[in-house]
Amino acid sequence: MKRFFMTLRAILYPLGSLIFPCKIMDKDKYKKYARGEVLISNHLSWIDIVYMIFRVPGFKRYLSKKENSGSKLQHAFLRSVGVIFVDREKPELSSMRECLTALKNGESLSVFPEGTRNKTGRELQPFHSGAAMFALKGKVPVIPVVFHHKGRFFRRNYMGYGDPVYLDDLYSRRLDEEVLNEATERFRAAMQKTLDKLDRWVEEKGYKKDKKISRRNKRDLEKQYKAAKKEYARNTHCK
Repeated sequence: MKRFFMTLRAILYPLGSLIFPCKIMDKDKYKKYARGEVLISNHLSWIDIVYMIFRVPGFKRYLSKKENSGSKLQHAFLRSVGVIFVDREKPELSSMRECLTALKNGESLSVFPEGTRNKTGRELQPFHSGAAMFALKGKVPVIPVVFHHKGRFFRRNYMGYGDPVYLDDLYSRRLDEEVLNEATERFRAAMQKTLDKLDRWVEEKGYKKDKKISRRNKRDLEKQYKAAKKEYARNTHCK
């Protein structure tokens, strides 16, 4: 499953980047996190999943409602790239176990806590508690990954990573509605904070500033490398 996903993504990446261009805020931040976390995202269109596939590093499992499974062929393909289907009305134990096993194996689990696409605007809708349950049972951090606006073909969008939400202080408590609600509120606050930061980043054209900083850092590294190379050659010659 993982090998098929990574191979398919590598093949389709150039096409995906062309059709769905996206600038990323704090793109180096995610690399610092340990794998095996829950990713939570706002959900504005089906293209959000495409951004997640091509813009978030590594292999991920995607939680989706059972209604999206489609035909047998579509269902088989989606399962082969890591999608886990869940009946929101009557969650099956096997699906829950698969999600927790994925986290235990160090795989990331992507969840849209709003439950469905937000068709009313950018304001976050009420969150479901599924992400909290997986994070608490799996004892893993939760990372917000947010989108600036509804994605469109050949139109640039913006995506941003937020700071991880740790729930260590809740692990020892009984997993009841109160604990789930507390964790869910933390997720909502973290996602809203990341959205607000992304808005400022887009408004101030932070992606251009990031590009300049990246170029400057690259030049500094090249200068350091050349200086070290000259120093090494000089010391070798002296010997």
